[in-house]
Amino acid sequence: MLVVGILASVAVPSFLGSRNNAYDKEAQNSINLAMKAALQSYQNQGDFSDASSAQCGDSSALAADLQKLEPNVDMVAAATASTSSRVVSVTAKQTWNSNNELLGCQAFFATALSSSGSCWVARFTVEGKFFNAGSTAPIVMAPALNTQNVAITTWTLLQANGAAFAQIRARSNAADADNTQSLAGTQAACNARNQSTGVVASSQYYAAPSEFYSSWRDASGAAGGAGN
Repeated sequence: MLVVGILASVAVPSFLGSRNNAYDKEAQNSINLAMKAALQSYQNQGDFSDASSAQCGDSSALAADLQKLEPNVDMVAAATASTSSRVVSVTAKQTWNSNNELLGCQAFFATALSSSGSCWVARFTVEGKFFNAGSTAPIVMAPALNTQNVAITTWTLLQANGAAFAQIRARSNAADADNTQSLAGTQAACNARNQSTGVVASSQYYAAPSEFYSSWRDASGAAGGAGN
């Protein structure tokens, strides 16, 4: 019986870890499909605005446009939280250059909630240095990780356009009681509006610009997910 108990103590965490990884990959794949549809729309529109009203932001029309291009996942408007790995909350966002000139609707955000409890976030920026007019917090990407998931120390936060990825997950941190994240809070915050504000400081249920990585793998390896 002792041997059985030892084997179970090893096998159960391994099984749960594998299951959660599969859940996370499903959410990531849904976001990838949403981003592919958004880029197809960008080619047609010249930006990420919706086709009917040319609105850039929390538009249900944008979700409807992307739904037509990608019927295999459920697209919802920015204020609506994702409720599963197959439901993707989407929004478009304006960007500004270093001279504080508006470049238009040049950024796209998407979120999906994994059954593991993690909220996965992706952004795609075609051009621009800032997400807000007059901002001093540039669009950046966290340092890359090596194969041991350790930050490459020679890298610093880099201004980066293109695709970037982040993770928010529920956890408790006894060392910092103000920075704990409940499962319910993570689920409620898993919407594109919350995750596209472009604020520099990280908080409990928000992936700051500096907490985005160049790949899903690096976002997965970041200690604790966003909000640390």
